Amino acid sequence: MSLYHYYRPTQHSLFNEWMRDFTGVDRINKNSSEITNTDEKFAINLNVSQFKPENLKINLEGRTLTIQGDEEVKNEHGYSKKSFSRVILLPENVDVSAVASNLSEDGKLAIEAPKKEVVQGRSIEIQRKEALEEKARE
Repeated sequence: MSLYHYYRPTQHSLFNEWMRDFTGVDRINKNSSEITNTDEKFAINLNVSQFKPENLKINLEGRTLTIQGDEEVKNEHGYSKKSFSRVILLPENVDVSAVASNLSEDGKLAIEAPKKEVVQGRSIEIQRKEALEEKARE
């Protein structure tokens, strides 16, 4: 005889009670992001419409791109704070010196960087040691 039948209602009831506090969490995180990595460029689009432009920061250290938003609101009714942070490691073939950002009127942050040109291989002529010595004597 299995005890599963007896434990199951308790597990669901405890789980449902615990999850009750998390309803609507999916609506809180409106900072949806989209990352595009093509042969020509690397791009990040992020919805930051809940933040004022002066409360946003973008930092680049090496290939590590950090995007942060931090906002505090104080009024007669209380205090609230919201923040987010995204850390993205840029691909090795991204030109980090050309990373640029743009914030649209509707709060969409676009960060783009072109890819470095791929250096084409070349053929290297093999020279003989005797030929080099002859050139040195001349």
